[in-house]
Amino acid sequence: MALNANRPTDQAPVSELPSYIREDRAEINAVTTGSGFTVTDLVVDGGATSLTIGHELSAVGHEIIFATCLTAAELATILGGTHGQLKTIIFGDNNIDMRDGLKADGKFYLNQLPALGLFNPMPDVDDILCLVNVGGDGAGAHGYWRELYRTISVKPI
Repeated sequence: MALNANRPTDQAPVSELPSYIREDRAEINAVTTGSGFTVTDLVVDGGATSLTIGHELSAVGHEIIFATCLTAAELATILGGTHGQLKTIIFGDNNIDMRDGLKADGKFYLNQLPALGLFNPMPDVDDILCLVNVGGDGAGAHGYWRELYRTISVKPI
């Protein structure tokens, strides 16, 4: 098959495109319309120790969470996760601690020492923690939430 520098054009009707291109467009449109991604503004209840997917959090593949808390909360788990789900948490204050735990039961498995310690966002807002679920099935097996990365706000506001 010879290459044609004039094809495809941006003027061709969709019906003239090969079926694999139409199918790819349908998949891309499904992703870009938000089926696998969402943004959540979350006010964590004071004293909370857990979040639940389907209640406080969404079941989509990647969720950006802008989290604040009016008092203090020490989160230790996210329940109901599915393998490969991503949660990126952007902290709006320093009232939420994240408890490091073991690789089971929806617990957070964080990168920084001390083991089983706390991650506490700094008083300056916008610290970020990104987590991926490993081994969850969305029902009884919660897996665990492995830290992918954290970004600490070091610039004064």
